[in-house]
Amino acid sequence: MTEKNQNEAQGVAEETELGNPPPRPKGTNRRLYGTAEQIRSTRTFYRVMAFITGIFLLIMVAKILISGSLFGWVFMEGGQELYIGGTTVTGESNAIGFYPADSLQDARSTSTLIAQAHGVAYIVYLVAGFRLWYMMRWGGAKIALIISGGLVPFFSFFVERKIVAAVRRDLDAAPEAASRY
Repeated sequence: MTEKNQNEAQGVAEETELGNPPPRPKGTNRRLYGTAEQIRSTRTFYRVMAFITGIFLLIMVAKILISGSLFGWVFMEGGQELYIGGTTVTGESNAIGFYPADSLQDARSTSTLIAQAHGVAYIVYLVAGFRLWYMMRWGGAKIALIISGGLVPFFSFFVERKIVAAVRRDLDAAPEAASRY
């Protein structure tokens, strides 16, 4: 048996001329986790969720200022809560109306409903923001900014502008950025 046949039988591959390998990417070429179209789509979804979250937060704050209460906690003297449904202590049925806290049975507080809607919207906003942050490969400061956007009234609108501008700037600066695909 020849030496070549022995090497093939033992699983040793014969060296062949493959040519020069392609050049390694330079450190200046930014690598994004997604194509430009995917990033733009994620940016749009983030924008929509930022507006929805901000609007629910503003509605909640306006409701607190108008009624003077939240979840039955009274902040102003004579503060009343807007309730949907339920029965008053006198036995009257309520469709919707302002009543003092704990004066209805089986009623839903609009503060609770608005806060729950804001909470769900905020969770979806966080997922959208995290996805955008991940695709753009940003640092910790950007994710902290995104997280704070849905917590302070009016802040989500400012954060949304800043994040969208950063995405545009980063995509324009690296149009040839290699994606992971």
